[in-house]
Amino acid sequence: MAHGTTYGKAFALALSFICLLGSCVLSACQSNERGEQTRDSKKVTPPQLIKVSDSKENLLFLYQDERGEEQTAMMLNQIPETARSKVQVVDLTLSPEERKSRQFIQLFDLRQSGQGGQYPGQVIKRDKLERALASEQALPEQKSIILYSTNWCGVCKKARRFMEEKGLAFVEKDIESDRSAARELQEKCERAKVPLGGVPIIDVGGQLMRGFDPKRLLSMLESK
Repeated sequence: MAHGTTYGKAFALALSFICLLGSCVLSACQSNERGEQTRDSKKVTPPQLIKVSDSKENLLFLYQDERGEEQTAMMLNQIPETARSKVQVVDLTLSPEERKSRQFIQLFDLRQSGQGGQYPGQVIKRDKLERALASEQALPEQKSIILYSTNWCGVCKKARRFMEEKGLAFVEKDIESDRSAARELQEKCERAKVPLGGVPIIDVGGQLMRGFDPKRLLSMLESK
């Protein structure tokens, strides 16, 4: 029975993958429809960022190998270390409509996980990625974000929700449950001469922000 269950799950995943490929081929053939999809993507609200971890099942990974060719994997450990910085992830338990797959894709950095084993990712427009595929330098880039928090902090939850809704890639570290994160934050505050007292403290590309200010966070991301 165990083998039957395993084969059945594998067949279901393979069938989902075939359906996904079929959808991509259909999209490529309908050029006029693609033009409409590009316009529609400006109006449609992005889907919620999915959760990706080492133990998460039913995920499809798409990445580029050293030759620039697209490869797929059904398990994270099948992806070469050198190709994990930008990996498209598809949750096969969601329908294309739920994923809004014609307008958006979800891109993850699978090199290092954060709190709870979750990997940082972001939701981006599909047409933006397609234009960038020809050049590694043109792929979407974002300053690193580390959210230092505690599980009881209400403002931390607001910051987390805001970044998820904006499709921003970030790593969250609980300074109460993770002693190394607490030491890391203390050292950063000492170097930056920022008072350490209360959370959240957000590290945006090496700059620290005490508390949470949505406008300031976006400004920090845009500044060079």
